[in-house]
Amino acid sequence: MHQLAQIRTTVHGLTDEQAHSVPSASSLNLTGLVRHCALVAAGWSDMAARRINEPDVPEDIGPDLSMEDCMTHPATVDETLAFFDRCVSYASAPMESITDLGAPVPVPDAHWFPPELKFWEVRWALTHVIGEIARHAGHADVIRESIDGTSSYELNDLAEGLDPHREW
Repeated sequence: MHQLAQIRTTVHGLTDEQAHSVPSASSLNLTGLVRHCALVAAGWSDMAARRINEPDVPEDIGPDLSMEDCMTHPATVDETLAFFDRCVSYASAPMESITDLGAPVPVPDAHWFPPELKFWEVRWALTHVIGEIARHAGHADVIRESIDGTSSYELNDLAEGLDPHREW
């Protein structure tokens, strides 16, 4: 959950225009990354808990959008954060219900997974979620610094109402 909190913080204090901007050579933007990580958390936690390869997320969260769909989604920062919070809230229940980290989870039918791989353990699925969200939190840090020079440490303080330049 720490990585999810960190990715959420990257849009703190930005305008919609800034959060949708693409200030680096990649096609990534902050609202798209926040939306994508929310979907990853909801979908993969559901798969790990129910040990299926197709998550069954609630309709108010919506379908598993592609990365491109997330990057071009027109939602405002406030709408994106509300969506993110719903997804994270949904993801918490399946994560807390997991009792067997060694249980098999069917591999989703996607061209980027080896065709001979049929199952992996719940432990692997959860590690995958953490790794993917941490990777995207790093992307989000770079994008945010490209927008206004604010680093994750400053953002954490600002989001908590602290002075990032206080004396220790």
